[in-house]
Amino acid sequence: MTLLKSLALAAGLFTVATGVTAASLDISLDSGNRWDQVNAGDDGWGDGAGAFSFNGETATVTVNDKASNPWHIQLKRPRVKLEKGQTYNITAEVTATEKSPLTIIVQKDSGDYATYYAEDLSVSPNAQTFDLTFKAPKSDSKAAFAFFVGGGKPGVTYSFKNIRLKSAN
Repeated sequence: MTLLKSLALAAGLFTVATGVTAASLDISLDSGNRWDQVNAGDDGWGDGAGAFSFNGETATVTVNDKASNPWHIQLKRPRVKLEKGQTYNITAEVTATEKSPLTIIVQKDSGDYATYYAEDLSVSPNAQTFDLTFKAPKSDSKAAFAFFVGGGKPGVTYSFKNIRLKSAN
């Protein structure tokens, strides 16, 4: 057996023996497919409401009624599978019609809604591209990746382009 085959076999056995497999994650906007439009005021569990639209890799959210909590209006991608210790990259180009708060978050999508990663930001009419990195503190096969916009004033429109949540490895 050649040295190369021996090394390949040893590497393969090591992976099998430890059970280590890196699951690849690559989420984009995908015209809004599999994304939830969260309106707590319209859904009956809080206040605030927004209008959502999708066009290819661009989403817009207009705050119609101000929310008392930022998470009451959100663009959310549920059923995200995170692997403990895996590094993930989040990228998005974001604007708002006036300076407004935004939270980008990855969290448990039920129960205590534990936060795995969150970044509180301010966006404006000038396009900003965010490039964020985090390491998953635990595995979760049903996490959520979201943009909280409920802190925006009524009439503010947020625009999201080229959203991406991707495994770093």
